[in-house]
Amino acid sequence: MSPGRGRRRGQRWISEIPEKRRFDPEGATSGEDVNLTLEELEAIRLVDLLELQQQEAAIYVGVSRKAFWNDLRSGRKKVASALVYGLGIRIGGGSYVLREGAADIGYARERNQEEGSAGHIARDDQISLLEREILAIEERLDRIRSRIEALREKND
Repeated sequence: MSPGRGRRRGQRWISEIPEKRRFDPEGATSGEDVNLTLEELEAIRLVDLLELQQQEAAIYVGVSRKAFWNDLRSGRKKVASALVYGLGIRIGGGSYVLREGAADIGYARERNQEEGSAGHIARDDQISLLEREILAIEERLDRIRSRIEALREKND
């Protein structure tokens, strides 16, 4: 399909732009990179890290389940190829809108009202998602702490 044909890609809502936007394997030469868009990273974060269902995650980023699945599949394939073939990962670009506090809640409220839901559900969904994110971070911290303790025990 040539550029300019078909439907314009809709913007996705993402929560943050990561501090580290490039990962290189040991011994990699420059120029061997996989380009992961910010919306693909958000899809991987929501489903694989926070363990949301794809339908929940699709609503959170503001796209259809099919569009979300396409982003998730594409992102997973890029990460897998980078790991298997020893390529660097560059994160950036895409078609997205950065979520920020009240704007996020307002957008979610508008979307839920369009779907026939009450506006307060969007805020509850957002709170639930943030609580899941806190739990995922706490679990990761516990694993890191246990690894540190194991390394200290080996040194003793």
